[in-house]
Amino acid sequence: MAPRVRKAATKEVKKIYDYSGLEEGISCQAEADGEYYAAEIVTVSTSKNRSKAPVKVHFKGYEKSEDIWVNGDQLRSKALKTVAPPKPEKKDKESLEVNFGYWKIRGLGAIFRMIFEHKGVKYTDNQYEGKEGADKWFKEDKPKILEKNVLANLPYLQTGKDTICQTNACLTYLGRRLRMNGFGRAAEAMNEQLLCEIYDVRNQIIDLAYPFKTVCRDKAEHDEKSKKHISGGPFKKFEAVLEKAGTDYFCGKLPCVCDFHIWEMLDQHKILAERQGCGDIFESIPKCKAFYDRFKALPTLQKYFESDAYKFPINNPIADAYVQ
Repeated sequence: MAPRVRKAATKEVKKIYDYSGLEEGISCQAEADGEYYAAEIVTVSTSKNRSKAPVKVHFKGYEKSEDIWVNGDQLRSKALKTVAPPKPEKKDKESLEVNFGYWKIRGLGAIFRMIFEHKGVKYTDNQYEGKEGADKWFKEDKPKILEKNVLANLPYLQTGKDTICQTNACLTYLGRRLRMNGFGRAAEAMNEQLLCEIYDVRNQIIDLAYPFKTVCRDKAEHDEKSKKHISGGPFKKFEAVLEKAGTDYFCGKLPCVCDFHIWEMLDQHKILAERQGCGDIFESIPKCKAFYDRFKALPTLQKYFESDAYKFPINNPIADAYVQ
């Protein structure tokens, strides 16, 4: 005779019962000594002391002295329901603790501060301000960053064993960790392209803001070129992306990291246009206007928009001659 194959034991899932449908007098079957007998419900207890066997039953044809307390495993009744066991809590993959560093301005820092707030990231915001802040960065913190990353620069972010520098590298890193780089290859590619495209727009406005740039050698030149820049429609490409995609955000239904930089640039251009008397920058880009309003209304960002960080100067003090 061939040997019998022993089946692998399976772990029995403990059932959780809902006793709320059981009432006094309801007929049922109850188990006693391994057999089921006709019975009826006497009472259902909610006492903690009776949690293991909360139902008292009376066996038909027997004395009350034979009544017993049973649980759902010992009952058969259509009024007895089972409920799904609670799912074990999953560890939040988005849970991060970040040590972040940037100048005490909006600049590039605003993008990261918004992302942190939006995703509930616990972060330390190292803000470098003035000569004291510059000394702390260049003489104290940068040497420490250099020990871990030879590309040390602002902004930087540190989490766990990782030390990342350079803006777009930091943003795509956060995008991977927080699932904000887009869903699917097409969305991921668009997110990366838009990060580069919006950085080009940022470079144009930086050239207008800082006096050490030969692009604007004085305020009069700054004013003239600012108006020209705004009238040139720096967001036409972004309007076209939204028009073609037909989505609430640039890469889909949810914000990706590129959305945060694009919104910050829209906001900075809006402020610049208002100061230069250039009118409404959104007049010719209604899709961008809808995105701008939708983004600013996100409940997860209200804490940031009400904070001092949103009121920081746009640029470093060296840009005082032109725009703050």
